[in-house]
Amino acid sequence: MVSVAVDDPPAAAPEVDGALVVKRRTRLALGTMLVLLAGIVAVALVAAEQLYESAQHRYVKEAFPLRAAARQIIVDMLDEETGVRGYLITSDPSTLTPYESGRERVASDLTRLRELSASRPEIEREVRTLGQIVFELDQYFAHQVALVEKGRTGQLTAQANVLVGTSRFDRFRQTASLLDARAGQIVRGAERRQRRTFWSTIAFVVALGAAAGAVGIFLLLRLPPLVERLYLREEDARRRAEQGDRASRSLAHVAEAVILLDTDDVVRYWNAAAERKFDFSEGEAIGRKLTDVAPELALAGERLERDGAATVAVPVGDTSSWFAVTDSRFVDGRVLVLRDVTAERALERARSDFVATASHELRTPLAAVYGAVRTLLRHDRKPDPEQDRLLLEMIEEESEQLKSIVEQILDTSQLDRGRVRVDRRVCELRDLGERVLASARIRASSAHTLTLDAPAEVLVEADPERLRQVLANLVDNALKYAPDGGRIELRIREDDVRVTIDVADEGIGIRPEVQPLVFEKFYRADADMRSGVGGSGLGLYISRELVRQMGGELGVRSVPGAGSTFTIELPRVDVKAHVLATHRFPAT
Repeated sequence: MVSVAVDDPPAAAPEVDGALVVKRRTRLALGTMLVLLAGIVAVALVAAEQLYESAQHRYVKEAFPLRAAARQIIVDMLDEETGVRGYLITSDPSTLTPYESGRERVASDLTRLRELSASRPEIEREVRTLGQIVFELDQYFAHQVALVEKGRTGQLTAQANVLVGTSRFDRFRQTASLLDARAGQIVRGAERRQRRTFWSTIAFVVALGAAAGAVGIFLLLRLPPLVERLYLREEDARRRAEQGDRASRSLAHVAEAVILLDTDDVVRYWNAAAERKFDFSEGEAIGRKLTDVAPELALAGERLERDGAATVAVPVGDTSSWFAVTDSRFVDGRVLVLRDVTAERALERARSDFVATASHELRTPLAAVYGAVRTLLRHDRKPDPEQDRLLLEMIEEESEQLKSIVEQILDTSQLDRGRVRVDRRVCELRDLGERVLASARIRASSAHTLTLDAPAEVLVEADPERLRQVLANLVDNALKYAPDGGRIELRIREDDVRVTIDVADEGIGIRPEVQPLVFEKFYRADADMRSGVGGSGLGLYISRELVRQMGGELGVRSVPGAGSTFTIELPRVDVKAHVLATHRFPAT
């Protein structure tokens, strides 16, 4: 580097001056670092003392409540035993008061013990054993109370079982006493451990400070000359980088993600499209291994090396994106080009879901119709008017199911193309709800109870036929997903600006994580179709789109195992204003 400076003085002089400036600044920075390092060591010593005090206080705060909870649970269990024993003797329900209050406190005591033992594995087994014994004693006490409630014979039986409870309570007392003893050991051992921790920390900090001081002195002596040489080299590298930067600018505007890797799979280039598609900026990605920034691409390396291309799923935030990856290799590394094909994959999956759902839903009614027709056409079959009627009714029913599926598919297609129009006009909801429930009662089983809760006159601006279609679909879903029966209620409410329609059931409910998905096309909570509940996965999607076209919204609230409530909100029509607008007054 020096010979170059001599051969070319005009260019070298500024570089040497700059290197000297950097050298002086580096020495100043390193001297400052040594001063700061001494301050850090002093602060670390003070912090170690405070660590000792605070840690000891924390241990005592954990151990003393643990001992108190262990002793309190014994007192509370004695209250339970006293209450039950009094009830066995007197049969007076008022004597159960200590038992009932003690049972609540015991539950609280156990919760506190479990919280305290979470950071104490040495007592976790005792706490778990204590909880099991308490559970067994609660079962025993409840059984004794139930026996007494049956009368004199049960009371005598309960009194004969007292010895069983005594042995269990002795075991409980022993376990609780052991837990109390362990808490005492923790208190006594806290000071010993913290003192060792304190002196270990002091030794570690002193050693660290000495090592850091030695490193600082070494750097102070050796680093400035190295920085001077590196500065001169950096100037040369900067000029070369400017040339490479001109080439990379064009890649910043490419829609595909472009990643340059060296022979060790370290990222050397990361364009703007890669920043948008991944969770790493250019500064965060460059210099890191591909396995750190995009492990899915690294795992696909064998396929990329063999085929030169692959389709890879890459998690981005809470979702996954699909990329078509091409791999171009050269002597110094390789270039990965990623094209986002997430939308194409989603479309392909939707098509696959549609084929699977439609095939399943169409196969069942078609098989029934086919079987019924083959039965009717058998030449060896004897005339049977009753069976003929049943087979024809089956054909009619399954044909209606086929018609419903086809109509849903056609409605979905029309909605997607924007060809469905709603005829919005003022309509009355109570009469509409009564007609929907009357039709549903024909299909409902005897275990279902369908009710309507609505004011005398509620007006909304909507398409009555489309709204009836939506309500009928929601009620049908309530019937299907409440196979054990129960109450299905259609509720209509209104306020100053909107009308709310609820369809509530007591069925199997919907898990919280899938509730936002039930309105998507072809989505089924029972994706494997194991529950026996049929459906194309289109009904709720069609219902939501129709409600939106009527100026409203459709949502759901559900608790698994307790039922679901689907809610429609529509703009309200003022009854008085509507009467005045539509009533024709006689001419004067």
